Amino acid sequence: MAKPRKPKNEDAKPENSGAVVRHQKLCLSIDLNARQIYGYTELEIAVPDIGFVGLHAENLGIESVLVDGEPTEFEYYPHHQNPENENRWSSVSSPSDAADAAGVAYISSLERELVPNLLINCCKPFKGLTEQLDQITLEDGLQSSSEIKQNVKLVRINYWVEKAETGIHFEDNVLHTDNQIRRARCWFPCIDDEYQCCCYDLEFTVAQNLVAVSAGNLLYQVLSKDDPPRKTYVYRLNFPVAARWISLAVAPFEILPDRYNAIISHMCLPTNLPKLCNTVEFFHEAFSYYEDYLNAKFPFGSYKQVFLPPEMAVSSSTLGASISIFSSQVLFDERVIDQIIDTRIKLAFALARQWFGVYVTPESPNDEWLLDGLAGFLTDMFIKKFLGNNEARYRRYKANCAVCKADESAATTLSSSTSCKDLYGTNCIGIYGKIRSWKAVAVIQMLEKQMGPESFCKVRVLAC
Repeated sequence: MAKPRKPKNEDAKPENSGAVVRHQKLCLSIDLNARQIYGYTELEIAVPDIGFVGLHAENLGIESVLVDGEPTEFEYYPHHQNPENENRWSSVSSPSDAADAAGVAYISSLERELVPNLLINCCKPFKGLTEQLDQITLEDGLQSSSEIKQNVKLVRINYWVEKAETGIHFEDNVLHTDNQIRRARCWFPCIDDEYQCCCYDLEFTVAQNLVAVSAGNLLYQVLSKDDPPRKTYVYRLNFPVAARWISLAVAPFEILPDRYNAIISHMCLPTNLPKLCNTVEFFHEAFSYYEDYLNAKFPFGSYKQVFLPPEMAVSSSTLGASISIFSSQVLFDERVIDQIIDTRIKLAFALARQWFGVYVTPESPNDEWLLDGLAGFLTDMFIKKFLGNNEARYRRYKANCAVCKADESAATTLSSSTSCKDLYGTNCIGIYGKIRSWKAVAVIQMLEKQMGPESFCKVRVLAC
């Protein structure tokens, strides 16, 4: 068993050097009473010629690492153990200086997150990584590209969640994850990069009275012979996605299969079941409308909507591949009418993001705004179809007013290499993220008017 090491010189740590994950398997046993997760992950990795790979892992206890079944050496540098430079605060003498120092500390933290901190030796298991890097020869670096592509290793990492601070959350008899930026690494080792995608096999073992809901299709459930018995849920995701889209929710859920579409399931805690039945009555209409409008079937084999108590939810909605997690505040009973429109729009937008955001991904950060715009445009089409043209026009008017007001103060452009790099992905969160999405939708609507509905439909069909 290896203990986390304190980081050495930050500049001396090697980067990932081109490793590619082709497939990942995740097998976890979850104990809600002890607030503990333990298990392993297996990654099929195309190893670069340098002979090591770098993964992201945070707040995890790494027990052992095996490459093709053989133990190997690894080095683990938890980011939270990296001491902050206190010198920057010694010169603070005004609120402006404090703000500048805080900004520098924040940017420094974001930059550290980009660096892989679990380094695994994949070629010479009996030499330390630093020694191995020093001994790499020029001939090793001249291997042909065909040889590199064939150098696929099966890396198994046995680990446990050391302390759950972010990314994964325990609350009473409920566990759930969130898809905040670069937080998948907080509950399983991975290459936590938006543009590193692979397929997944997922197995979660929980107490018999609990339900584990995750990304992909549920293949089967297995009841163990333990005392007390435990249940294993086995999922498979056959479409490659980034690690951030792997979501998990565990609780004593009540499951409500959709009456009109067999691939849709709705889940909540038992006390909210009557509200759930009333709230999702419309949902099959939005689902069918999107498939018809896009002329494309739902990209994943199933879709799950999970509703958690508001005090447990990190945000009002969290997206994953084929799964969306909401706060149960959006649920309402049949006596409530003023919440219907907002709830339906929220559920419809989350469904639209399954196509544009999870299934269709941006090639670069400059393209992210386009997916926001397409998902918002698709939601606006739903509003116009099922909630009326007046509602759609009024909401678009308010959004355009907000965009104009923000543009007067020199809001950042939708597509800018410099701004995307400097913001490290945080440009999609908070009030600025909303303004950015509304502006993206406005641009998409302008394009549709210029091209005409028929020509625009051909373009969005090609996108799917």
